[in-house]
Amino acid sequence: MAIPFSPSGKINPNDASAPMKYYPRASNFGEIDLEELAEQVSFSCSATPADCYLVIMSLVTEVSNSLEQGKIVRLGNLGSFQVSIKGDSSATPEAVKAQNITSTSILFRPGKKLKTMLKRLVFVPKK
Repeated sequence: MAIPFSPSGKINPNDASAPMKYYPRASNFGEIDLEELAEQVSFSCSATPADCYLVIMSLVTEVSNSLEQGKIVRLGNLGSFQVSIKGDSSATPEAVKAQNITSTSILFRPGKKLKTMLKRLVFVPKK
């Protein structure tokens, strides 16, 4: 199946008088929730949808707990998760404190199987 895309106009923030430029932007083609994902996973193994749901929920809990401990979580072909922080600068290394941290996020790095999938994607204009 192909992924639809549509043009997205952007103005140059450094030159408001410059003509607008258009870039391709992926369009969502639906979504899947946890229950449906668990049901689909159950079709490819001997576990019931409820078993798959419980395993996925437990995985989310354990990934969260591991990230809270400062660990990188590697999930094989799926990829890896890691906490990232941004913060305000200080004049010296000694002046850097937890109060300097302004935001946190989770970095996801896709694994080999997902990277391979990205190379095979096909795109079509959205109708």
